Amino acid sequence: MKILLVDYDAGTTILGGDTHAYDLAVEWKKCGGKTLIAAADYSYLRHKNPEKTDYGQIEEENGVSFLWIKTPAAADREKKILRGALPFEKGLRRNFPLIADWKPDAVLLSSRHLLGSRGAARIAKKLDIPLLCDVRRIYPEHLREVLEYAPRHYLLHLFSHTQKAMYQKSCRILSVYPRLGEHITAFGEDAGKFLAVPQALPRVFSEAHKPPQRHMDFVRRYQEKGNFICLAGGQIEQDQQLELLIEAAALAPRDVLFLLVGNGMFKPNLKREVKQRALTNVLFLDGVNPQQWLDVYRTADCLYVGLPPYRWHQYGADTTRILLAMASGVPVLCAADIPDNPVEAAGCGKIVPPKEPKALMQALEEIRSMTAQERKSMGERGEKYAAKNADVSCQSAAYWSALQTAAQEQKDKRRQKEQKNPARQ
Repeated sequence: MKILLVDYDAGTTILGGDTHAYDLAVEWKKCGGKTLIAAADYSYLRHKNPEKTDYGQIEEENGVSFLWIKTPAAADREKKILRGALPFEKGLRRNFPLIADWKPDAVLLSSRHLLGSRGAARIAKKLDIPLLCDVRRIYPEHLREVLEYAPRHYLLHLFSHTQKAMYQKSCRILSVYPRLGEHITAFGEDAGKFLAVPQALPRVFSEAHKPPQRHMDFVRRYQEKGNFICLAGGQIEQDQQLELLIEAAALAPRDVLFLLVGNGMFKPNLKREVKQRALTNVLFLDGVNPQQWLDVYRTADCLYVGLPPYRWHQYGADTTRILLAMASGVPVLCAADIPDNPVEAAGCGKIVPPKEPKALMQALEEIRSMTAQERKSMGERGEKYAAKNADVSCQSAAYWSALQTAAQEQKDKRRQKEQKNPARQ
């Protein structure tokens, strides 16, 4: 089976960025499937973008077929979302003959900003093949709560309309948000189209790499001095609830050290807050390559992961950061109020409310009071859970099954039409 996967920001292990589409394509290849990823040649999510001079042809990137569409670079957040939208749609339209010659059996829209949604729907309709939508962000709630756009901002209306249109046009709606059906119903659409797929850790986290020795030695030096290390890692942004960790640090004894590893736009804000509070038990380190995060996590005594109390979390949340922490085999302190929390399912840590530093400090003390063997056993439960439930092969199988079913149903419909109208054959 041949899949056209439309993902504006699609990256690879070499280019970096969002490798969701690439990981699926690699797994489907093992099943005999072929994937063509239609992606923008510029994405602010990638570490580097492909250097292109010729367009309108299918190219191989690490064994996966890509159709690169020329899009402009952008400097600010709003332009990052919108500036490439029209060129990407035009690129899909312009490359329709090439896509038609490739003869896909189904179209999967998996763009986090819904960019390319019109083009994907148009291709599916003209080729009479099924359109499936992979919902990776919930709109317009994401714009309102995460990016803090005003209630009457035009983008909220635009994305709300686009989300509803994709719910209408798609024969299947897939998502890692387990309760997305409620959101689909709120839009007045049929929730029977919805299929929940499991969360998965990107393949890049398990690739061969050189250990981050400087970071590992840094943590161990403080442990040798008798410090208990609570570590938070990743992109330091506002949606990581790291202010809660700073507030908890103000309540902690001096031998509990909070280590924040990573880079991001919110890092200077946190450094200023630590300085204003005169906290000596909060330290910062630069980030590491994606392949090295598990090495860093495994040096800590416990890990912290926080998710803000967004209202749209009632439908579920992207738990990639939680699962990555669990995969390290270290106990996890999770400040999140979400359905189906994997930390609770695995019993590999403590869950606290997102805005209560005293509860976080109490949970940390409970983990700290355990013996080393008890902490090891707790962490191992999370590692086993992640290995069993967060493997990309499990996720890709769910997508593959939905795509196969949709493609077969579409073929059956065509066959029935031909039988009813034999003169048109």
